[in-house]
Amino acid sequence: MTIHPAVDLATDRTVLVYQDRPVVPLSSWLADAMATFAEEGRGLQVVTPAASRLTFPLRSLLSRPQARWVVAEPDGSGGHYDGLTGTRLVWDDTAGYVPAAAPEAPAAPVGGTAPSDLSPAFLQRPAALGAHLIIDVTAVHPATDELLLGAVAEALARAFTGADPGGWGTSEPALNVWDRAALTATCRRRAPQPTWFAFVGPGGGTRPCIGTQRVSRVTSGVKEKVTFAVAYAEDEPPALHRLEDTVGDLAHRGVLRTLTAHRLPGRPDLTYEPRTPSAATPVGLALGPGAVTEAGMDHVLESPVSGHLMGRREQPAVWFPFGDGTTPESRQAFTRLMRHLGAEGPPTV
Repeated sequence: MTIHPAVDLATDRTVLVYQDRPVVPLSSWLADAMATFAEEGRGLQVVTPAASRLTFPLRSLLSRPQARWVVAEPDGSGGHYDGLTGTRLVWDDTAGYVPAAAPEAPAAPVGGTAPSDLSPAFLQRPAALGAHLIIDVTAVHPATDELLLGAVAEALARAFTGADPGGWGTSEPALNVWDRAALTATCRRRAPQPTWFAFVGPGGGTRPCIGTQRVSRVTSGVKEKVTFAVAYAEDEPPALHRLEDTVGDLAHRGVLRTLTAHRLPGRPDLTYEPRTPSAATPVGLALGPGAVTEAGMDHVLESPVSGHLMGRREQPAVWFPFGDGTTPESRQAFTRLMRHLGAEGPPTV
């Protein structure tokens, strides 16, 4: 069994890291532990008090299979719950913390969890929230010696904060000054293994943002998978109008594969409490030129949701806005589009 300095407890299938601090980031030790034990097929569980919050990069990684945010019940009972779903957890000597057996009660609604399965602490509403705009972009570049990575992250930061990212790093805090040449060199050194890094802002901008990026080799070139989050105050609407321009920009560059954007309530500091979150609501989806070609232009444009051609005339992308995300119509439009495109959704690389 591999021993790692970040690990406090290990089972056959999981390693546990205990963190008792107000904000828990994806530190270099945590990042290394996750990578190390993933190679052994073991998951990672981060255990915190109920008063702790997670940064966006750590929350994103703990949303993956074989990972879990374990939160101690604040009532002193010794119980625990999942910080992302609220599900009550119990200890298993092999797998660490696992969902408790469902009590003999009415079945949970389809697609949901029965309230009796959830921790009361999780059901407490968090403090007053603003809004987070979460944008996921997949881009594919030709694998050339001249390739300079980071253009997607830079375009998103400029569009929504008015400035380039301030820093980047393979863990938090992202202390390296934003430098596309340097991050590209890091990815080249690690190839053909994928490289994950975080980037932060504002770098002279006026609005907090943060993101993660995974760079990997695929048969068609080099893939960048970027997730970007930007925060808005409680009384401030997200700048959804900038999404269309962003799609057009990335489509003109010829690298856009897919873009999806969601809106959800969130703290202005882009950290996350172990409390009931409202579901993220889709506000737009774009198919890049390659994805449109594979799905068929005629089929894409026959969608029940109105789409707009963007980018190059000869190889356009299609942008589907769903509304502002404050009404059921936004989710309904997304569902209709997914049904039209097929159960698998947009084509992938």
